[in-house]
Amino acid sequence: MKLTNVKLGVAALLCLAGSSCKQEKMVPQAVKTDGKLRSNLVCSQQTEQTDYSIYKMTADGYRVGDMAPYYDAASSKFVVYFLKDIWNDPTNTRHPMYAFTTNNFYSYTATGQIIGSSAATCAQDNAVGAGSVVKSGSTYYFFYSGRNNNYVSCGSKLEGVVRASSTNPTSAFTKNTTFSTITVPIGQGYDENDNFRDPYVFQDGGTWHMLLTARKNVSGTWRGVVVRYTSIDLNTWTHQGVIYDGGPTNYFNMECPQIIKIGTTYYLVYSDQQGKYMYYRKSSSVTGPWSAPAGNSRFDGKSFFAGKIATDGTDHYIFAWTNILSGHTDAGSWIWGGNMVVHKIYQQANGDLAVTIPHTLQANLNTNTHTLVKDSQWGNVTFTSPGTYRVVSPAPLDVANVIFNPVSRQKFKISTTVNYASSSKDFGFMIGACDGYNNFYSLRFVPSQNRFSFDRTAHGSITTTTVADNDVPFPMSPNTDYFVEIVVENSMVVVYINNVAALSCRIYKAQETHWGIFSDNSDATFKNLTVKYP
Repeated sequence: MKLTNVKLGVAALLCLAGSSCKQEKMVPQAVKTDGKLRSNLVCSQQTEQTDYSIYKMTADGYRVGDMAPYYDAASSKFVVYFLKDIWNDPTNTRHPMYAFTTNNFYSYTATGQIIGSSAATCAQDNAVGAGSVVKSGSTYYFFYSGRNNNYVSCGSKLEGVVRASSTNPTSAFTKNTTFSTITVPIGQGYDENDNFRDPYVFQDGGTWHMLLTARKNVSGTWRGVVVRYTSIDLNTWTHQGVIYDGGPTNYFNMECPQIIKIGTTYYLVYSDQQGKYMYYRKSSSVTGPWSAPAGNSRFDGKSFFAGKIATDGTDHYIFAWTNILSGHTDAGSWIWGGNMVVHKIYQQANGDLAVTIPHTLQANLNTNTHTLVKDSQWGNVTFTSPGTYRVVSPAPLDVANVIFNPVSRQKFKISTTVNYASSSKDFGFMIGACDGYNNFYSLRFVPSQNRFSFDRTAHGSITTTTVADNDVPFPMSPNTDYFVEIVVENSMVVVYINNVAALSCRIYKAQETHWGIFSDNSDATFKNLTVKYP
């Protein structure tokens, strides 16, 4: 870290040279390097960009939401349908459906509009909502949410399920005006004025199933529920009741539900509308009962929303979106719509789900090696081999660290293997480091709480009760290697932890700022620290 008005003795010079040193009790701000007193570290956020290729948004600057991925065997590509975040623009469009196609998750081709909102005042799809695509015969059917904010004056329902079809998955779909809109069942305890949306259609055992997000009075308590319908022809649908009511947890809504079968296990995934976390449950039957996994019920944080899984027949992938923040600043509030994030998802030996970076994206990011330039270090730091640092902090707030110069690339990947001998507080990565002991964002391991978290809170103010900006459960033990990859593209930062969990984050200070590794009241080693880029 950088020190102001400090005379550099032998110990400090050895520290800067990469040898072990012990932190002195002083307030660090700047460091004297090469005989010159350098100015403060670069830690201001850059202007948000829109030229994303990995974490895709539209080329004309609109964010995306609520993906509906479909693998098209004819073209050997994923077609990723999404709601384009347009609402009452000059063309009076409200969340039209568009799509991207890809076979590698780092290069996407955009389609034209797939489904537009209706201009008719009383049309059920006066606004377009989330949905899903299936193929029967040579026809692709798109079941999607129709929302009519004029429903009171129109004498209709706020939300309902409508359908469109096409013979080409990347061409505009034709709305099926003869399809009978599916609206909330009357007199069965459901919220009859709102919350009946997000159809997901799939086939199992020769029967078509449709899942929907709804709310219902269950034994005197209003709960978010997942509702099931069945059909044999995709035209006539029969209400089969609630397939899951949240069990011990009362969710306000379980949005964008999906059931997918991997091997012999069925998985129900859904997103908590209020908490913003995505969860999953398991069953041996398509109709349940549903139980929590043996491990953690989620594998990402609250900025990975409305995830849906699709498979190419070999691998499974989950597609979701990470929200932006108002004003495109780190102090901004949560806003609907953002950038698409895709993880490879797989089944572990015990049937639980885990995520990792898609292998095609991995290969692309590993193309070139960026030369790391160390700005400074402080505390008990030992450089044992190229890219390997043991960082030891003996007491709380006595932070040891290594700070690196900004990576001047739009997209890159930081990789390292982390192992800790002991930890009474935390250790991890500094983002946007204004100094090396307090004023930085942290991506940190918290062994005492078995989680990995992102915190904007100044590090010196973090306590055991600090609520993280984002986190993911991650059990850990000392003297164990954990492989970490951090993918950065503009303000998108996605962390993969030991090929099991991920943490998708919006960090506007991630680009062109000083960053580093740190240890606070911990003994941690970062092995083979490297930066790669396409």
